[in-house]
Amino acid sequence: MRQNKLNLIYILLAIVLSLSLLSFLQGRMNAIRVEHHLTDVDPLENAPPLVAFTSVALGGFRGLVGDWLWLRSSKMQDEGKYFEMVQLAKWIVKLQPRFTGSHAFLAWNMAYNVSVTFTSFEDRWRWVKRGIELIRDEALEFNPGDPELFRQLGWIYQHKMGKDLDDANRYYKTEFAKEMIRLFGDYYGQWEKLQKAPLEESKLRAVLENKPDFWNLLAAHGYKNFQEFEQEFRTLAVIPEKIAADLEKLGIKEAVELCLRRRWMTKKYRLEPSWLMLLNQRYGNLEWRLPEAHAIYWAERGKEKWYLETDTFKRLSCDRMIFQSLNAAFQMGRLVYLKDIEHLEMTPNISIVDAVNKSYTDAMKFYEQSSVKGGYTNFLVDAIVTLYKFGEKTKAAEYIQMARKINPERFKANLDDFVLEELAEDMQAASYQQAQGTVQSYLMQAYYQLAIDEHETAESYVIIAKQLYDHYQKFVEGTERRRGLPPWEQMKRTSLATTKSIFPPVLAQRLEEILPRSDEKFIPVAGEIEAPTVH
Repeated sequence: MRQNKLNLIYILLAIVLSLSLLSFLQGRMNAIRVEHHLTDVDPLENAPPLVAFTSVALGGFRGLVGDWLWLRSSKMQDEGKYFEMVQLAKWIVKLQPRFTGSHAFLAWNMAYNVSVTFTSFEDRWRWVKRGIELIRDEALEFNPGDPELFRQLGWIYQHKMGKDLDDANRYYKTEFAKEMIRLFGDYYGQWEKLQKAPLEESKLRAVLENKPDFWNLLAAHGYKNFQEFEQEFRTLAVIPEKIAADLEKLGIKEAVELCLRRRWMTKKYRLEPSWLMLLNQRYGNLEWRLPEAHAIYWAERGKEKWYLETDTFKRLSCDRMIFQSLNAAFQMGRLVYLKDIEHLEMTPNISIVDAVNKSYTDAMKFYEQSSVKGGYTNFLVDAIVTLYKFGEKTKAAEYIQMARKINPERFKANLDDFVLEELAEDMQAASYQQAQGTVQSYLMQAYYQLAIDEHETAESYVIIAKQLYDHYQKFVEGTERRRGLPPWEQMKRTSLATTKSIFPPVLAQRLEEILPRSDEKFIPVAGEIEAPTVH
């Protein structure tokens, strides 16, 4: 009996000694990792208890557990157990919060590989969103300045959502535009106001001069705290009617709403109003309800971090994303109609053409010219044709002169012949954006002729527009959901509204007399869009 007790004491001592030795070795391993930059063991800021616990308690074994979860995640995907895969991805982020390469891959996998296994557009969008959220809401929480995460996030916006390669691309754009309308509300474009709004509840109290009226009002309407009120605001996308009138009476409705919207922008979507102002100043007014602007935003954030000579290739990838997204925004970067997936419609953002050109030329000076020149030549073709189509012939002539210095053989034809030849080729195998822009341009030319009383010429332009429309719709037969044009009558109405908005007042008034505005609302307001549901 006595011998058994001694054996037990020896075993306990051996365990204590082993744990002490293990602790010493773990500390030494961490010191070596820091010294040789093998890993990052700095304490995580604002980490939840589970992450903090796993980071400290598991030590070097986190990697082994993470590897096992990674393999398990791949197996779940092969077996079609996608929702289990999401949970595993969350655990991987929590176990290895600084392993951003895995987070980026998991997000890409969800947005691309998993999404296309579903036929429902709603299901596909849910997975694309989940990929975005894994980076934006989780990985960036622990790595708020990681440029690789910025770049991967920008890529999903540019490629998966912005291009028309996925059958559900129009659905993605529509749902994203609705999200942004809900987010910005009536303060879209008022970035300076949003920047100056208080970000924290304590700052809001200071702005309201510590008056208790607002918080008493919240309690009177049944809100337990500010966070509960904020949650209902995000569900409705507007201040609830039951309290809006009272806030208006107190003269604090705008201050409260600006605070709520800035918090929503920065804490959920990680959009800084100061950056939106900076990019609009740099490139012209971007359309922040479309994915191209967000691709530019995240690429700029990543590019800022990659300034060393060793980062040249990564910086170039961000620059490519910027000028390619700017080119897409130039060609079809203004939202003009949004009702549902079938009715999404955009027009070119002509005003940013010089900014797009500058982004290419700056990149050609910074990098090897050959790595950018091909894309720049394609942009010049698009710029000349788009400017010409939309009545900017002087600007188009300026750009063809510029293009001849880069590639004399490609741009040797005179302006009219060059554009007509390119248009003929475009309509043979046009992209959705090219076809839509061409039809819109002929309709706008028709309205211009109508405004100056050239009725026969106007009618001929409408006939050409309809012929091009029908030709393209026949060309994309069978892929209408991905590449088809909006309804013909809708395109006539939106082109009329766009024409009136850019005409000189005299011509706009004349056109209004001939074709009165229908008063149709083309884009809904924040409160008219229901909060997205998650099934």
